[in-house]
Amino acid sequence: MASKRKRKLEQKASRAINQKMNARRDALNEGLWRYGPPIFVTLILLTAIFFIFIYEPGNPSAEPWNLEEAETNEMYNSEDYYDDGVTLVEFFNSECGHCQAQTEPLKEIYANYSNKIHMFSIGGYKLGNDQDTKSDIANFKFKYTLNWPHLYDNSGDLMREYGFSSYPSMILIKNGEIVYSHSGKLTSEVLSAEIDKYL
Repeated sequence: MASKRKRKLEQKASRAINQKMNARRDALNEGLWRYGPPIFVTLILLTAIFFIFIYEPGNPSAEPWNLEEAETNEMYNSEDYYDDGVTLVEFFNSECGHCQAQTEPLKEIYANYSNKIHMFSIGGYKLGNDQDTKSDIANFKFKYTLNWPHLYDNSGDLMREYGFSSYPSMILIKNGEIVYSHSGKLTSEVLSAEIDKYL
């Protein structure tokens, strides 16, 4: 008799617990349906506001290189320059007419900024089926009386790694990051204005 009563009490207690759990579950579901969508929409709006008005993505990092100067055979490593002020790098081909025309504006830049920035021209890239050799680059430097280092990329891959496919292409680097890039000819005035932003 006692065991029968005990079972009934246990069943009653179990039903009460189940009812409480169901009530809590219903309350939770009701709360989720009531408050969940507004919270979700608010989170989306806050995320959108952050990315539109606050978040500023960093500049792309500059690819490292260790290259030989075509005329002097001296080795240059980007690590010695990219974190030390501003560096201007031009990618060129000796047979490219626009690159030949670009030499005069670059001479002006070198004359005006050689004591403020590092400056390099890098060749070794294909134009049609022809690829610049080290002697092509040295001859180009001599022909146009250019006084800054002209480096030879014997792999011919570096320009593509920087995202360029045409000549001339130029980048400005500061603190190891690309702060400006351009494909095509530039006047010395436009290039000066860009350099001045980062000095």
